[in-house]
Amino acid sequence: MPLNRKILTNLKIAIVGDCHGQWSEADIGILALIKPDIVLLIGDISDGSIKIIKKINLIKIPTYVILGNHDRGKDSTGETLLKQIRILQEKYCAWDLKIFNNQLNILSARPCSSGGGYYLSNEVKAVYGPISEQESVNKIIKSSEKNIRELPLILMSHAGPSGLGSDSTSICGKDWKEPPCDWGDRDLAVAISEIQKKRKIDLVIFGHMHNRLKRNKGLRNMFKIDKEGTAYLNSAIVPRYKKNIEGELLVNFSWVELVDSEISHISHRWYSESGEISEEEILFRNGDF
Repeated sequence: MPLNRKILTNLKIAIVGDCHGQWSEADIGILALIKPDIVLLIGDISDGSIKIIKKINLIKIPTYVILGNHDRGKDSTGETLLKQIRILQEKYCAWDLKIFNNQLNILSARPCSSGGGYYLSNEVKAVYGPISEQESVNKIIKSSEKNIRELPLILMSHAGPSGLGSDSTSICGKDWKEPPCDWGDRDLAVAISEIQKKRKIDLVIFGHMHNRLKRNKGLRNMFKIDKEGTAYLNSAIVPRYKKNIEGELLVNFSWVELVDSEISHISHRWYSESGEISEEEILFRNGDF
């Protein structure tokens, strides 16, 4: 993925997939040991639990969070969602762009997405208003225009974009009911296409569509590179806690490394509480494509 960039970015990024309540002191301890430069959470942290969201603020490493459909709560007033936004403060990402340490552009898409084209819940409407699909596209594109062109660009979303396949095993494919179909976000796909006309998007990260397919249909494809050279990483390894044969806890993080502003490594990793890699599925290494 060669690029002519003046600023060289070297970063290690830990990505937290769909937690669904699985977040504890073990995560904080492991992050302190493996020492990523930045932590990204892609939503479905809980079911709107304020207690768990407060624990996210205990991370000492720079952290950014986009919330998922499970995080929005079940009150049409949007109060549960607002409480989480207030707690997260600068960590919270939605329809905006943050520049990390003059090293990385972090663009965020529509919050609390449930996939399936375009849907805005009552909770999100209560906080942001009745935003149309085209308005969401425009908000993502407008936010992207603040990027520093010389820096890599990562796009965060809870659900991935449409257009990446319609099989149940596809990275955003519907697997819980026949027939399978593309369950990605249309607004995100359109925004990506428009941004790619102006600059490269290095990586799109998301979750929502779990790695284990429903009805014991096997595993989902969790990584893809499009014709423009944009990489797509689904980080929804669910559940993200498991035990090894000794009964010891293993915790899942996705891991991305950038060397000289180029993505050099992408993997799903299982860490022990001592910070050692117990299992690793390497999805990309520089030179593979």
